[in-house]
Amino acid sequence: MSESKLAELAVQTVKLARRRGADEAECTVSEGEEFSVTVRMRELEKLKEAGSRGAGLRVLLGRRSGSAYTSDLTAGGVERMVEQALAIAQIAMEDPFADLPAPEELGSLGGNLRLYSGDVAALSTAEKIRLAREAEEAALATDPRIANSEGGGFSSYTGAHAFANSRGFAGQYRTSSCSLSVIPVARDGESMERDYWYTA
Repeated sequence: MSESKLAELAVQTVKLARRRGADEAECTVSEGEEFSVTVRMRELEKLKEAGSRGAGLRVLLGRRSGSAYTSDLTAGGVERMVEQALAIAQIAMEDPFADLPAPEELGSLGGNLRLYSGDVAALSTAEKIRLAREAEEAALATDPRIANSEGGGFSSYTGAHAFANSRGFAGQYRTSSCSLSVIPVARDGESMERDYWYTA
C-alpha cells in the first residue's frame, strides 16, 4: 500500500468514527517489512523475513477514551475496529486529561528528514547474508584466541506510517533502518570471554 493510501485510510477511519458517534478520534496506520539473519561459525543459523501492517484507533466520547487495533485493513476489519473502540469508550471511566492536541498545536516539518534510505530497501537477501558472514569472519580473523562466535547478524526494516485526527491533521512518512553486529568468543587457557561490536 502506498503512503498516500495509508494516509487516506487513516483519514477515512477518523471520519467513520465520527459518523458512528465519536466526539474526537485519531488513527495511525502502518505497513512495513523486517528482515534478520544470523550466521554462526560460518553457517546460516537463523533467517526471518516478515511483513506487517495494521491500524490503531483512539476515540473520545467526552472525556472517556477507547482504543482498538487491527491488522485487517479491509472495510469490514476497519469497521470492527471502530465499533470496538467506541464500545470500550462507552464503559471507560472519565479522564479529565483525555483529549487531542489543540488545532494550533498541530503542524509538520518540511523538507527531507532523512528517515528513509532507498539503499536499505534495495539490499537483496543474498547481500544481507553476505554482510552477516563478513562481520563474523572479520572477528574470527582478528586473533587466534577468538575460536568461537555467538554469531554475526544483519537486520533491516523499511516501512511507512500515516496519522490523522479529527482536528484536521493528516500526515505520513517513510522510515528505514539497518544494523550489523557480531559477538565473538575468545579463549585463553581455561578463561573464556565474549564481547560484541554493533553498528546501526
